[in-house]
Amino acid sequence: MTLAADARLRGRDRHAEGAGLAVEVDVAVVGGGPAGAAASYYLARQGRSVLVVEQKAFPRDKACGDGLTPRAVRMLVDMGLGDRFGDWRRVQGVRVRAAATTRTARMPPTRQWCDFGLVVPRRVLDATVLDNAAAAGATVRYNTRALRPVVERGRVRGLVIRAGAREETVSAAWVVCAEGSTGRVLRALGRTHDLHYPVGLALRQYSPAGSLQLDWFDVYVDLRKNGALLPGYGWAFPGVGGAVNVGVGLLNTAHGWNRVSLHGHLDRFVARLERDGVLAPGAPVGRRGGRLFMGGSVWPPHGPGYVLVGDAAGMINPATGEGIAYAYETGRTAARHVHAAMDCGAQSVPEYTREVERHYGDYHRLGRGLVTMIADPERMERLVTRAMVSDRRLRFALGLLFNLHDASLRPLDQYGARGLVWLARATGWDPRPPNAAVISHPALHRR
Repeated sequence: MTLAADARLRGRDRHAEGAGLAVEVDVAVVGGGPAGAAASYYLARQGRSVLVVEQKAFPRDKACGDGLTPRAVRMLVDMGLGDRFGDWRRVQGVRVRAAATTRTARMPPTRQWCDFGLVVPRRVLDATVLDNAAAAGATVRYNTRALRPVVERGRVRGLVIRAGAREETVSAAWVVCAEGSTGRVLRALGRTHDLHYPVGLALRQYSPAGSLQLDWFDVYVDLRKNGALLPGYGWAFPGVGGAVNVGVGLLNTAHGWNRVSLHGHLDRFVARLERDGVLAPGAPVGRRGGRLFMGGSVWPPHGPGYVLVGDAAGMINPATGEGIAYAYETGRTAARHVHAAMDCGAQSVPEYTREVERHYGDYHRLGRGLVTMIADPERMERLVTRAMVSDRRLRFALGLLFNLHDASLRPLDQYGARGLVWLARATGWDPRPPNAAVISHPALHRR
């Protein structure tokens, strides 16, 4: 924790003075999305009293590709939700299109992860996982906003919350901040994202499915305008009810990213997919966009009396923009450390930060370097094309990008993945994007 953040906490001690503590729980969780729901589930399973403060009414929509990688699928299984998969779209792997070449790769079979992905709308997924936490014993307050932390002698001791015009104070031994990347509590704690880390921009919509059957995560890295290759990528994921989740993404590491209109990108991409039969002509619904803070951009993810999980800690895969699996995983990890801290009376959990660094640090370092290296769209297309030379090479790249390597893979693949991670660690390969300080996103608005 920085000295500045510590000073901000001490300056907010006055919020606790004279406050009537209307609610007392072991753990208050800010946000009922993937990270908050997972943390709440595991804490409630361990017998802790948990209050989830969620500002929206569920089900609610989120800007997302709706795709779940094998890491996320495995977490759902671990949370007892494997019986829900029959209603969701199963995906066997990834189909990549680049430079007039198309190649598919199945998810690598491993002992640790599942060998398939899923597609399920976030309005369904998030409600399912949060309901699961409630069934485990967590209390969920919808339409309730967390206004600020309650701080006593520099340690977070709860939250001030508001539902309608009514404010309450929640007394909690620990607070799990899972409110996303730009929430009130995160700002009040003095925690901000490192703007030298990559930021992703994404825009998606639902469009009617065309005549071509989609059974893959379809990814396009050859987006063009008037024949010129543009930065960014597109996706088309099979949805439910005859819809396709179609979207475009862009990184602020790309050359000229802030001169690109994501709306124009998406309009051209949709027209292309309609010509190819992937989409049927029809009115789109649910066009939504957002920012993705990546690579562990809030560090360290703990402080006195609180932990940061999921998007609040910037725990998004820099190589793919995937955040759901890491939200579930950090929620589970945080729950274990908070539970142990309550048993022994610890005031902070640096062990949580060390475990997060051990599991993701080298991989995030590799991903941050990779997305800076492919800032030039032509270079990105060349690298992807080389990865598509053979099925095995593409499968290796898929396992690396999705972070799916384990001891059950072929020895050569294991050595290759470990070698790249070791190289990133040994060389400090973590270049800073030249325009990272600019976090406004006109690309989301300008056509």
